[in-house]
Amino acid sequence: NIKCHDLKHQIHALAKNQIDKEQLNEIEKSIMIYDSIVKTGNDALDVLLSEKSLYCNEHHIVLTYIVNGEALSFMKDYDIYSLFGNALDNAIEYVLNLEEEKRFIRLNVKIVGENLLIHMENYFSGELIYNNGLPKTTKEDKDYHGYGMKSIQLIVNKYDGDLNISLDNNVFSLFIMFPIK
Repeated sequence: NIKCHDLKHQIHALAKNQIDKEQLNEIEKSIMIYDSIVKTGNDALDVLLSEKSLYCNEHHIVLTYIVNGEALSFMKDYDIYSLFGNALDNAIEYVLNLEEEKRFIRLNVKIVGENLLIHMENYFSGELIYNNGLPKTTKEDKDYHGYGMKSIQLIVNKYDGDLNISLDNNVFSLFIMFPIK
């Protein structure tokens, strides 16, 4: 990460005299791929967050995270992909349709006492409508959507966790708590 950062600055300095703007943008874009590789301490989550970070960057979505990936060692990789993939995909799909200043997603994964806490939030306008304790999909075709939240709930139940969803001041929050065994 330090090398990528320094290389960006060096390229900008060189570009003042020797490289046209289009070439500079292409080089910087290539470097950003390596600069965005995530290291949380969990390989499955690293791959997922790296992919989602690149997508968010490309679509002007601010994705920030503070993640203790090692704390997820009790979970199977496919559950990590499903849990975080569904949560991030839902948030990304929603904020993608908003004006840029409202395109944010924040993720925090940490140990507090004897529990693992996962908190994710994004901007949300409107009202949440619930069905069997989970928010109903905001998408038009209700028959083919809404399964992401059900998948999240199944994974939370599988690991004896708790799921709480709230909306406060236009911020949708997903809270998950797992007991550490």
